[in-house]
Amino acid sequence: MIMKLNINDVAALAIKNNTKRVEVRVGKESNEYDFSKLNKNDIIEFNSNNLGIFYVKVKEINHYNSLEELFTLEGTRYTTSSTNDKEEAIRNISKLDGYQDAIKKNGVYAIHIEYLYSENTAWEELYEKAKSVRNPRNVSGMISAGQVGAAILTKNHNIYTGVCIDTASTLGMCGERNAIANMITNGENEIIKLVCVDSKGNVGSPCGACREYMMQLSKNSKDIEILKNIDTKEIVRLEELIPDWWGKTRV
Repeated sequence: MIMKLNINDVAALAIKNNTKRVEVRVGKESNEYDFSKLNKNDIIEFNSNNLGIFYVKVKEINHYNSLEELFTLEGTRYTTSSTNDKEEAIRNISKLDGYQDAIKKNGVYAIHIEYLYSENTAWEELYEKAKSVRNPRNVSGMISAGQVGAAILTKNHNIYTGVCIDTASTLGMCGERNAIANMITNGENEIIKLVCVDSKGNVGSPCGACREYMMQLSKNSKDIEILKNIDTKEIVRLEELIPDWWGKTRV
């Protein structure tokens, strides 16, 4: 389930910066915004002026009868972006038009969330995630890993990462396929965007084996966007890297 909500700029930035992890919302504002229908791992699509559209994952959702009850049990540290004082937080929310009556009627929700990414900065965020997982090291005398990192964005708005694993007897895998294995382990198979970062921090292109592997994932794999240059945001679609693919009638 994906729920679309508007949010103010201060709260949006706080969510991206991980200083706000709980979104407070009045109980059932309408059939479209019935927060009782939210479940763990559902996606909320927020729209703000500064970040544009960005996505978060629901980690937990709790219902309370009053703001006093909510802030007593949830605290204020990650719940409000404007103050750490409970009484001030209650006053600030109570001043919002129609909130007091709505809370008396339907209660209020504390929605625990995890920031995923912003549409405006998706490439930069994927690049940083791919770069951050690199950690060149020798696993054993026959295995080395971590020289290359990869990050993929899926149709369900999740990001998965992986590093290359190099072994004797060609038993290893590229960072892209490692990230894909992570994705498949979590029940997904459709990639929207991919970024690969080499040992020098440069954006790389997937090898032939990875291109073939990705094409076999889904009938929509041909549309996967692959970053070519982080500065210019130049991209290429997978179909352009593997034209006249032999298996197009079988996926």
